[in-house]
Amino acid sequence: MSAGATQYPYLFTPLQIGPLRLKNRALMSAHGMGLGDGVVGVSDRYRAYLVTRAAGGAAMVGIESSPVHPTTVSRSLVVRLDRDSVIPSLARLADEVHAVDSKLAITLWHGGHKDTALRMPYTVAPSPIPNMMGEVPRELTKREIADIVRGYGAAAKRCRTAGLDCLEVQTATDYLLGSFLSPALNHRLDEYGGALENRARIVVEVLEAVRAAAGPGIAVGVRTSACHAIPNAPIDYTTEESIAAMSLLAERGLVDYVSIMAGSAWAEGASIPTVDYPRAPLASVAARFKQALQVPVFVTGRIRTAAEAESILANKQADALAMARTWIAEPGWLNKIAARREAEIRPCFSCNQGCVGHVFRGIPGTCVINPRAGNEHLLRLPQRRDRAATVAVIGAGPAGLETARLAAENGFAVTLYEAGDQIGGQWRLAASVPQRAELGLAIDWWQAELSRLGVTIRLNTQVELDEPPATTHVIWAIGAASAQTAVWRFRPWLRGGIPGGERCVQARDVLAGTAAVRGHVAVIDEEGGWPSLTLVAKLLATPTVSKVTVLTTERSWGTSATATTFEASVLHALLQSGQDRLHVKSGFIVQSIDLNNNKYSFNGGTSSEFELVILSTGTAARAVPEDALAVGDCVAPRGLWAATSDAARVVAALVDNVAA
Repeated sequence: MSAGATQYPYLFTPLQIGPLRLKNRALMSAHGMGLGDGVVGVSDRYRAYLVTRAAGGAAMVGIESSPVHPTTVSRSLVVRLDRDSVIPSLARLADEVHAVDSKLAITLWHGGHKDTALRMPYTVAPSPIPNMMGEVPRELTKREIADIVRGYGAAAKRCRTAGLDCLEVQTATDYLLGSFLSPALNHRLDEYGGALENRARIVVEVLEAVRAAAGPGIAVGVRTSACHAIPNAPIDYTTEESIAAMSLLAERGLVDYVSIMAGSAWAEGASIPTVDYPRAPLASVAARFKQALQVPVFVTGRIRTAAEAESILANKQADALAMARTWIAEPGWLNKIAARREAEIRPCFSCNQGCVGHVFRGIPGTCVINPRAGNEHLLRLPQRRDRAATVAVIGAGPAGLETARLAAENGFAVTLYEAGDQIGGQWRLAASVPQRAELGLAIDWWQAELSRLGVTIRLNTQVELDEPPATTHVIWAIGAASAQTAVWRFRPWLRGGIPGGERCVQARDVLAGTAAVRGHVAVIDEEGGWPSLTLVAKLLATPTVSKVTVLTTERSWGTSATATTFEASVLHALLQSGQDRLHVKSGFIVQSIDLNNNKYSFNGGTSSEFELVILSTGTAARAVPEDALAVGDCVAPRGLWAATSDAARVVAALVDNVAA
């Protein structure tokens, strides 16, 4: 027995689900990563991503929600189960997962009204409830329902042929089956609407078809939302509704387990909880399902540490942990726990930038702290051997920290230089308010990793551009400085920025604590994103600030940060906490900043007077020597994903050069 298994006995205990025996209780849950690369079936990219996590200790890995019928499509879900051509690549994946002692599951899915008619003649749903884009679906006829049920059965047969171990039917959120279950979204008057047993009828028929096609050797489960959380809805798919629906399925012997998540299109943050949510927010809810059901219950949602997982299992709140982002950030999660190397685990801090934000932009998903995620087929693991070459990394923000870590992992002797008195750079500023404090886990991890790898860190050490350290390789990671580059988005002719802006303070200086704030403060927000949201959170928590007015060029303040990362709850909490101290003027373009009698106003004095004006107007790359190796924002201001990706690219090139 491993040391980790001794410390966390519940986590490492095997679990029986129907005919399937899992070696432990840690599962890599399905998460739409958009890694299909446009091929039919399982792409090389997606196969490498899944097998890497299976090899990392997961008892079972899950393929993302996969379409079972021609009436549903998705830009990111390309493992189409409505055609036989998917079988060979599925079979190859199953063989490779089995070869590393793991099991393979897949989620059988129909998008319903959450699809878009722009990709097909029309979408379908139980009732003509528009999706969030306002597109109205076609109400399914009973003949069409029967055809979709057959589609589920045919998909299950293909999975059995390919050698999969587990089939999970997706009834969560407001996808097709979830919409049928919801009394708010199902307005039907026939036998598929009305009472719960009628609304669950299609799910029963689907599970019967899947069971028959899968045969006795494959486990069949179902995923459901504990609630849809439609705001202000007098009727909804509540926890009570969900427990009743799952009880109906379990009592009829249709499911071997039930997996719990939450949310819907009206509450996406509940589906993939962001950094402001508590850890394991569904654990107590899952316990209610476990008390009501006679089948194993899985739970998901911000379960990050072995201690959290063990507590849920020990307290009998759930039987297994269906984690997604935890495994995306750290594909060796359970193996490192088993070896008592927990300090080496890359932390997921629920930023949703790479795993959700990229996918919602139509880009393959990844992870900002682990850019190898989704790129395992391209980026090799570090080559752990001693090298004679030495590396100096200038700057200890995220780009410099990851560059130093990777260089040391590849055997270089590394010295990291930082002009300030602590590491972290702008990422430390992003984590400087309680709502986003967990982002700081990344800095703690880098600190521990650099110590483990023997990297020399020299703080309070300014390196001049023309006097770099005498090492084999110098890599610049000095980041970006506050500027008014974002102003040029709408006014590219303002080379010097907003007239009068030189009298104002910068958002990052306030976040760093180097600029005092007082009275009625105006924030000119033209860059959007974390600087503005974090800044306002800090201002509202500052006793010397009486009022905050945000003047933003966005049509709706904060949308650039929340639209693709599900952080609307962060913004909502800010607005609620501000009450009458926070005022937002959207679509406001500041043409000039005027100062009279120590009071600021805008556009020729036509606005309110302020004691202080703070500019959140972007950054500009700091200069580095021409043709030098550079990473992160000193190449161009982009963010954390670019910082870590640059590090991976540059260090890989160094390794290749040494090998050559």
